[in-house]
Amino acid sequence: MSSGVGYGMIAANIEAAEAFCERYGPGRLPRAEDRTVGAGYAVATAALSAAALFVVVMGGYGVLTTILVGETLRFTTASLALPGLMAIPIIVPAAFLAGALVWRTLPEGTSYYGPVAGVLATALTYVFALPLVAVGVFGYMLLSPDWLVDPAGAAVFTGLVGIVGFVLTCWLTLPLGALGGHVHARAAGPHS
Repeated sequence: MSSGVGYGMIAANIEAAEAFCERYGPGRLPRAEDRTVGAGYAVATAALSAAALFVVVMGGYGVLTTILVGETLRFTTASLALPGLMAIPIIVPAAFLAGALVWRTLPEGTSYYGPVAGVLATALTYVFALPLVAVGVFGYMLLSPDWLVDPAGAAVFTGLVGIVGFVLTCWLTLPLGALGGHVHARAAGPHS
């Protein structure tokens, strides 16, 4: 297969994604015509898609390893799906804020503006999500009689959650962020 045919298929798929997003996606939400707000919607949608896909992949991998290997690996793989589900209410608003901030501040002359902005917003989503994770950890410590309230320990735990979360998901989130940024940049037109 020649590279022209492969690129044509990719371009057709991106155009189909643009049409789908315009018809059913975040473009129909309030103030989506504003580039900054629309970028927030686009990055939040990419984050939600990545989280849902991560849950499906980890859950499917858990089932597959249980069938092929037995119960030994089931817990370590399938149990990753639960944090993916729990992360959705944290990462979607963090992604919205990160997308809006990046689209507002990234210089307009940036080469490959959409994909670069999408990757930067995705990386910034991890940073913006950490305070929300910290609030959850502290809340759990305060409400759980089994846990001792330890602010330093909670901060270290939150940092570890962020690092592990990035390592486990960056293979999926960064490409989806780049794609979401590209689709939004093409749909929104020239940067203003």
